[in-house]
This record gives sequence, C-alpha cells and structure tokens, in this order.
Amino acid sequence: MNTLKTTIAASLLTMAGAASAAGSIEQHYDHAGRQDLFEYANVVEVRPLYREVEVSRPVRECREEPVYEARQREHKSAGGMLAGGLIGGIIGHQIGRGNGQRVATAVGTLIGAQIGHQAVNGQVSHRPPEVVGYEEHCKTTYQSGYEQVLDAYDVTYEYRGRTYRLEMPYDPGKRIKMRIQITPVI
Repeated sequence: MNTLKTTIAASLLTMAGAASAAGSIEQHYDHAGRQDLFEYANVVEVRPLYREVEVSRPVRECREEPVYEARQREHKSAGGMLAGGLIGGIIGHQIGRGNGQRVATAVGTLIGAQIGHQAVNGQVSHRPPEVVGYEEHCKTTYQSGYEQVLDAYDVTYEYRGRTYRLEMPYDPGKRIKMRIQITPVI
C-alpha cells in the first residue's frame, strides 16, 4: 500500500513538472462534457505590421493685403458743361456759313462743354491711392499624402519545442494563452 501511495505521489509530481515545463494549465468543462485546457506559449518575437493609407489634411494659407485710403467722390456739376456748351455753340454758329455753320456750331458746343466742365469741376487727380494698413486674408486648402498606420502584429511563439507564427490585432506580451479542446470518445 505504501508503494502505491509513493507511485501515485510520484506520478502527480511528474505530471505537475510536465505542466510547469509547458506553462501553466487551466482546465474547464463545458455543458456537453468537453474538456478545455488552456496553456501558455512563450512569445519569441513580435513585429508590428504597417499599411499605407491616404490622408488629407487641411492647410490654412494666409497673406497680408494692403488697404487703401477711401477717397471722397468729387462732386460733379453739369452746370459748367451746359454753360460752356451754350457759349461754344453760339461762338461756333457765328463763325460758319451754310453747312459749315452747323458743323462749327456742333464743334463749338463740344469744345465749350469740355472747357466749362473743367472750369467748374477741375481736373481729376490721378495720384495713386495711399496704403493705410494691411488686412489678413486666409483660405483653407487640403494636402493629400500617405502615412503608415499600425495594422497588426506578426507574432512568433514557441509551443512544445516547435515555433509558430500568428498575426494578431494586438501585442500579446510575453505569453499567449492557447485553448486546447479535448472531446471525449464515445
């Protein structure tokens, strides 16, 4: 009897040693009587996998534009033009004879109107406007480019002396939990 207890104890110790060599083992049973074992495999290498994606980023472009002085509109009077045209027409009518009289009247009216306009309203100033300040004007454009985005992890792990590779959506760390399902034979 004593040898039987020693043999059972030695067997249990051997099984426990084998379990710890492979990693810790968890046992679960489902409602159909299947036994699930969970073991842990050691991760040897983790390599991030990237993919290129097109991105579009807004870029704000601004520039300074000059602001010019606001000029007062000069008050224009038609009175000088009318008076000049009338006087010019009378003088032109006195100069010409026959058909030439009509032409002289028309030319005198035009010249007199121009002289009367300049006399009353003065010459229009052609000096350039002065810059009184600057305003910032901005617009948004979009620049497209490509950038690398982390997509997954290429994981190399070791289980029971063999090396395996697996693609995972996250970095598993130093160990991977593995599910081993044992189905009873009927």
